[in-house]
Amino acid sequence: MASTYMQVDAKLEHHEKDLAAGVARIDASGRRWYTAQFKREVVAQCLRPGASVSRISIEHGLNTNLVRKWVGREQRESGAQVALLPVTIDQASSASRSAAEGASIEIRVGRAVIAIGASAPAAQIEAIVRALR
Repeated sequence: MASTYMQVDAKLEHHEKDLAAGVARIDASGRRWYTAQFKREVVAQCLRPGASVSRISIEHGLNTNLVRKWVGREQRESGAQVALLPVTIDQASSASRSAAEGASIEIRVGRAVIAIGASAPAAQIEAIVRALR
């Protein structure tokens, strides 16, 4: 008597739910491939002012690092500029100058770090701020 072996996909209901949630396909190893439209929608939500990438990732059942990678890729491809706030430089009085001698400012842009000491001339600070615009 010949036996018949039949494999049943116990995760079928999960696949249907995934396909409805922006998953284009799931390969044999279980890796999910998301549609470009779904990625754009998630990234757009993350780029809104005050948005939390972690919260949005959790809401969509995604790994936060994956979503951060999508956001970074979108920013690189679009050439998006980082919005900087205007800076006004006032000449400090001699009393506040002595109190701030050990102070410094650190500016991070991507992987670059710019450190400006308290003794830096105002013209140099202004030039750095203009270059960052």
